[in-house]
Amino acid sequence: VYYSPDGHFGIHKDNKSLTILMPLTSRGVDFTGGGTAFWSQSHPDERRHAPSLVLSPEAGTALLFGGRVSHKGLHIDTGKRVVFVASFSRRLVGEKSKTWVVSAR
Repeated sequence: VYYSPDGHFGIHKDNKSLTILMPLTSRGVDFTGGGTAFWSQSHPDERRHAPSLVLSPEAGTALLFGGRVSHKGLHIDTGKRVVFVASFSRRLVGEKSKTWVVSAR
């Protein structure tokens, strides 16, 4: 949950195999500003490079991306932005079976 003024989530990598991010509130209705910025692997430093891509999907629209991608929740100006985020990684359990491990925030 991001609250105005100035709600955001700093640049980071999830370090999982796959991340799903789904807005639960709508830009322009529940909040202004915001969005998710992504940096390319060749330019991952936000102090030196502008984001390669900024997305602001509608509520209920899922973004899927690799957990090694640098990204950031941009500042909101007014209202409240709520997102569902889950990250997945596959790991060995025992010798033969594999399972997916989920972390959500």
